Amino acid sequence: MLISSTIPIILIGSLSIYSISSILDNKIDRGLLNHLGQVRSSLVTMLNNLDYSSQQFTINGLIGSDLAKWLEIDDLHESLTLGSEIQKNINLLNFTNPTVGLTMYYDRSKGEALMSNQLVKPFHPEELSLLTSIDGANYYGPHYSNYKYSDTNMVFSIIRRFDIGSSSNETSNIDIYVETNFKLFERILNSAQYGMEAFHVLIDKQGKIAYSQNSDLLPAGSVYPSEELSQYIAFEDADQKDLRLVVFVDRGDYSKEFVKWIWSFLLVIILSITVSIILAIIIRNYVYRPLLNIKNGISLVSVNNFSKRLQRHGLLEFDYIIDQFNNMSVKIQELIEQLEIEEKMKRETEVAKLMAQINPHFLYNTLNTVQWLARMKGQTEIDHFIASFTKVLSYNLGKDGIMVTLRQEMEALKDYITLQQVRYDYQYDIQLHIEEEVMETPVPRFLLQPLVENSLYHGLGDVGGTIEVIIERTDQNKLNILVRDNGAGIDQEKIDQLLSGSINRSGLGIGLNYVYKTVKIHYGPEGELVITSQKGKGTSIQVILPMKGEGNGHD
Repeated sequence: MLISSTIPIILIGSLSIYSISSILDNKIDRGLLNHLGQVRSSLVTMLNNLDYSSQQFTINGLIGSDLAKWLEIDDLHESLTLGSEIQKNINLLNFTNPTVGLTMYYDRSKGEALMSNQLVKPFHPEELSLLTSIDGANYYGPHYSNYKYSDTNMVFSIIRRFDIGSSSNETSNIDIYVETNFKLFERILNSAQYGMEAFHVLIDKQGKIAYSQNSDLLPAGSVYPSEELSQYIAFEDADQKDLRLVVFVDRGDYSKEFVKWIWSFLLVIILSITVSIILAIIIRNYVYRPLLNIKNGISLVSVNNFSKRLQRHGLLEFDYIIDQFNNMSVKIQELIEQLEIEEKMKRETEVAKLMAQINPHFLYNTLNTVQWLARMKGQTEIDHFIASFTKVLSYNLGKDGIMVTLRQEMEALKDYITLQQVRYDYQYDIQLHIEEEVMETPVPRFLLQPLVENSLYHGLGDVGGTIEVIIERTDQNKLNILVRDNGAGIDQEKIDQLLSGSINRSGLGIGLNYVYKTVKIHYGPEGELVITSQKGKGTSIQVILPMKGEGNGHD
């Protein structure tokens, strides 16, 4: 076990080290380039944001239109009011756009700031280093912020004309100046994100260094060298055009990253082998005892000893198997006990059946004597009544098996109807509609009689009415039995009681509960018993039986 667990780890580790040595360089390079791409994307977003913000200050912008009016106002009060509104809008724009820092209108002819959101130091736009020009706007930087109380913070900025092409003296000399928040610059060009010693260099489209985080090696304003630096490795974004961004990574740190990966992986391999060895020893000690315990339990079950329960060992997997094994033993023991009880009940039932077969002989002899006396006295109605009752009783106690044909069931139903018509003095009418083609279909004994009996006792009662019995084959090759009456109807609570057998049974003592159980026992989920009733309109009982494989009953 120990060898089988360590050999794969050693082989996989060796192969992995070999693979890492060939791909790690590319992985580190891709990681650096991805970070560089994110920095450049942030720079582009920053410049676009400068462009958008500055456009709000042009004569066609939200704020610039008010400035044009302000420059033409002579009334002091109106000038102060509108100027205050412009100043408020400038502050609002700066508040809603936290990436923007100092913002101002600058009059070139006077060399002064007209309006701004912050205090401005002496401003000399000609001294700013041009980064690039796009669509009439000049981008500068990185350079020191023109905020009066900032001497060390670096920013990017944009300058554009307030009213391009204007011949008005008031607006033609006005420039818009917007610079970034200096915290944004620090966050974008933060070298710590590379995880090693590095610095950024920005190169303009003339090939000159516009900004450098290492002024000793690559000072700003110098031409970017074509040869590589001996101490650093340069990575440049391939998609750069006018503005190039280069990051220089120390070669020593670059190599350390590679060595770090190798040592980290070797440490993982060593730890994995150590843990595998420990686990192999633990598993060997812990697995053997539970397996021996289970083996002993199986031996006990094989000799019908189900009382012994296996002990748990504290291992989740084996404890689950042991619990299942113990549950299985309990269930087997319960099944054996249940089978013994069922066998005992079966024997008692056989005795009861035997007694039931003995008693009818006395009943038949007595009924025959009564029938003979009725004939001798000329009591024809009593003679017919006893004859029908004898047939129903003979069918009830007969030995023809559980399954009979629908024809036999119908004959027994007609005898039962004859008895009930005599009892109720013909106060109700029963209509039978049965397709001849289904008369030989096997059905369970006593299926129809309880349905009609329910309509008599719980549907019509002593009021009388009509009962229809309709039996036909459906398109789905099923036997559809429908018994319905036009009586008073039955509420849902009583229907539930009839199906559960909780209502005292009448007639021959076979209720709807018997029919429901018979259908489910012989036909399973394919057999259905559905009862619907409406107060004052009547009750319908529908039984649906499959025509193929007519039940699983047996004699």
